[in-house]
Amino acid sequence: MSTDLIFDALLEKIASFQQITPRFAQRLKPLLSIRELSRGALLLKAGNRPAHLWFMYEGFAREVGHDEEYERTSWFYFAGDFMYSYPSFFSQLPAFRDIEIIDKSTVIEISYKDLIGLRHDFDELNFIFDLARDQCESERAKYAAENHTLSAGERYEQYYQKHKPLFNIARHKDIASFLRIKSDGFRRYNH
Repeated sequence: MSTDLIFDALLEKIASFQQITPRFAQRLKPLLSIRELSRGALLLKAGNRPAHLWFMYEGFAREVGHDEEYERTSWFYFAGDFMYSYPSFFSQLPAFRDIEIIDKSTVIEISYKDLIGLRHDFDELNFIFDLARDQCESERAKYAAENHTLSAGERYEQYYQKHKPLFNIARHKDIASFLRIKSDGFRRYNH
């Protein structure tokens, strides 16, 4: 796989928030690392301070919260998504959720330190940060609002229609946890 294609996908995502200069792209590229990850790889463990921001080029990941001894999937990440410990990456507080790869994935990684260094040299990065964070928070709020009034079957059907490939990758118990559907009820809706 061409590293240029992978970097271009990231630059295209960034440019969707604001036009970027060739100078910015030139400074960004050497700060990035491409990582090939296997299912089960942990990008971030709850309790650790987040040191990186990731961009999912291809693959799937999930955000996992731990309530006492109960594990709950709180979000799924797809190709084209930025992945970071929500909301602690930008505040550099310890993460309260894990980020786990759930299928063979290719991600682009940049360190917090390098990102902050870039931000000092490129003022437009602050605006891009704000827009990217707003988009993420908006997606989460929209999901919560839409699903607040839906039945379990409606939540399942709506998410299935939007993310069919995930249902062949993720463990059904993780999707059920995310959709707040009991595992036995999940089988009823499963296509």
